[in-house]
Amino acid sequence: MFNPKILILLTILLISSSGCIFENTNNITIQEGILTIGVPYDLYPTVYFEDSSPKGFEIDLITEIARRMGLHPKFKIYEFSSLLKAVEKNEIDCAVAFMTITTEREKQVDFSRCYFQTYSTILVRENDSSTELKDLENRKVGVVAGSIHESLMNGFMDDMNFELIPYENIREMHHDLLSGSIDAEIVQEVTSKEFIDLNDPVKAIGGKIDISYIGIPLNDENHALRNEINDVILEMENDGTLVQLKEKWNID
Repeated sequence: MFNPKILILLTILLISSSGCIFENTNNITIQEGILTIGVPYDLYPTVYFEDSSPKGFEIDLITEIARRMGLHPKFKIYEFSSLLKAVEKNEIDCAVAFMTITTEREKQVDFSRCYFQTYSTILVRENDSSTELKDLENRKVGVVAGSIHESLMNGFMDDMNFELIPYENIREMHHDLLSGSIDAEIVQEVTSKEFIDLNDPVKAIGGKIDISYIGIPLNDENHALRNEINDVILEMENDGTLVQLKEKWNID
C-alpha cells in the first residue's frame, strides 16, 4: 500500500545526498581553501625567489587570482621540465612558469585562457658578430630544458648544425653566455629585455623567431578550476588589474 510518508522521507534523503555531492564538487583544489601552485625556482623576471620569497609578474598574478577565488596560495618549487608532469599527476593544482600553450602540451594538461602574448628571441654577447638565426651554425646554444625553445631549436637541427645545451636555471644559462661557455641563449622577449635593461653586455638578434601565447597549466580533468581561473583572468582584464601588473613589472 502506498505510504506518502515514505515518499517524503525518500525525497528528503535524495535532496540531502545531492547536497553532499554538490559540496564535494565545489572542492576543486587538492587542499580545501588552498591553491597549490608549482613554480620554477628561477624564471626571471616572471617567477623568481628573493630572500626565499617568491617574486615576479606571475607570482602577483596567481596570488591575486587565488585571493579573488577565496583561496590561500601555496607555492611548491619544481624544475621547469617537471612542472607539467606534476600538474598531470595532481601533485599541484596549477603552475605558473610563463608557459606557452601548445598543441603538444595540451595532450598532457589543460590551460587557462591566454593572459600574455610574447615571442622568442636570441641573445648573444654584445661583441658577437651574429645578426640572425643562421649565424648560430656550429655554435653552442643554451635553452631551458623542457621549454618550447628546446623543441623549437631541435626542429632547426634538421637544416643546421649546432650544439644544444639544456639548463634548468635561466640565470645559470645567462651566466654561461656572459662567461663565454655558450655562444647564444634562446629566451622569451620579456627575459631578454630585462637582461638588456640590466646593462648586461648582450644583444638580441634574429627578431621574432616565433609567437607565444602564455597560460596557466591545470589538470585536464579539473574543468571547474579552469573555469573559475578563466573567470578571474577575464575579470582582471576588464577591471584593468592585468594591465597594472604588466606595467608594474615592465613587461608589457
